[in-house]
Amino acid sequence: MNACIRALPRLAAATAALAVLCGCDVKTSDRDLVMLDPPGAVGKLHEGGTLFERARRGCWVDPRSAAEYEQGHVSGAINVPLVRMPEEAGARLAGHDLFIVYGNAFQDPIAKAGAKRLIELGFKEVYVMEGGLRAWEKDGYKIVTGTLPEGGNPAPEATKAPGDGAEVPEQQVP
Repeated sequence: MNACIRALPRLAAATAALAVLCGCDVKTSDRDLVMLDPPGAVGKLHEGGTLFERARRGCWVDPRSAAEYEQGHVSGAINVPLVRMPEEAGARLAGHDLFIVYGNAFQDPIAKAGAKRLIELGFKEVYVMEGGLRAWEKDGYKIVTGTLPEGGNPAPEATKAPGDGAEVPEQQVP
């Protein structure tokens, strides 16, 4: 019993370190996340403004590694790897005010951790695309490979739902 009590501080420290490494903060939980399926995510990015409110400028955020991003991603997604998110998110996501984070598959911990980290960094409208790239592709959307060219346009305007009369382009350029 005494050994268990003495191990508690080490267990608490290990839990806190794991939360930091996962991009989680005790203040942000899964209950803070808003999940959208792929069509809902596309719809959210295409919502127009109103008479009194301008349209949001949204973007896809891919928190996976650069290598995973190059192997396949949503067209126009901005790659901000989770491990570098605190340093890079502000500059990489500047000019956007709506963010949809995705990972590889359903319940992907990196997508949730990336969304939580953005919330902790002060980003307001953050959503998680449920099902990740697997659901994206299953719902008929294209996955593209490679990186955005220098100065590439990561805006989501060209991402159309299947059947909208437009295909998702292979690459967006300015």
